[in-house]
Amino acid sequence: PVLSTMRYFQEEYEDHIKYKKCSALVCKEIVSSPCQYICPIDQEASVYIALIAIGKFEEALNIIRKDNPLPTVCGRVCHHPCETVCTAAEMGEPIAIRALKRFIMDWAIEKGYQSPSRQKKQKKYKVAVIGAGPAGLAAGYYLNRKGYKVAVFESLPVLGGMLTVGIPKHRLPKKTLNFDIEHIIKSGVAIKTNKALGKDFSIDDLFKEGYKAIFIAIGAHKSMKLNIPGENANGVIHALDLLKTVNLGKKAELGENVGIVG
Repeated sequence: PVLSTMRYFQEEYEDHIKYKKCSALVCKEIVSSPCQYICPIDQEASVYIALIAIGKFEEALNIIRKDNPLPTVCGRVCHHPCETVCTAAEMGEPIAIRALKRFIMDWAIEKGYQSPSRQKKQKKYKVAVIGAGPAGLAAGYYLNRKGYKVAVFESLPVLGGMLTVGIPKHRLPKKTLNFDIEHIIKSGVAIKTNKALGKDFSIDDLFKEGYKAIFIAIGAHKSMKLNIPGENANGVIHALDLLKTVNLGKKAELGENVGIVG
């Protein structure tokens, strides 16, 4: 039986041995807290929930910030896989983990409270990050905390990538998103907007300026195609292009009659 399972479940064995991962969430030696385990950023949900329960809001925020550079975003648009494996559901309803994160971040915005920035000893190396979307901002934030001198280059006049230009304001208010972005900037990350790779600078230019490493996080600003005749005809606008146009304050060129697919 053991040899048979090794043959047919090779990936599961490798996950357990190499990465200490259990996709079935049944190995107690590996999975002590399912909500934290399944979280892509390993957020200590059980810890900040316990702190919220006893009214220690600042401490809860600091725990959240430790692993999450964009918590106001996650408190509103995260698909919360943590809640699908919440053990509290065995006795009733799962804990509203995302809503609790949103509560703490709304409290922080109201109070104007930002977590103290924890930065290690400054290193002499410069790192360039291309793209100021979620990946680029997160990379800049954590590289800066490790002591590197970081500059983030963004082709648009605004920061946040698809968070800013791809999500409507009623779903993710700019005030809440900017709260996270301001925290990243105040931590010491340099920001350079309206700087497009291949137009305003090249990879070689960055190396010549003394950057020792470059992280490319240019995102995925394209809608899915329907692959049907006529989808590239004049007047056809893809969803992400329309959202970007509107969120940048520009006027979308629409006719009197509009058809929507999807």
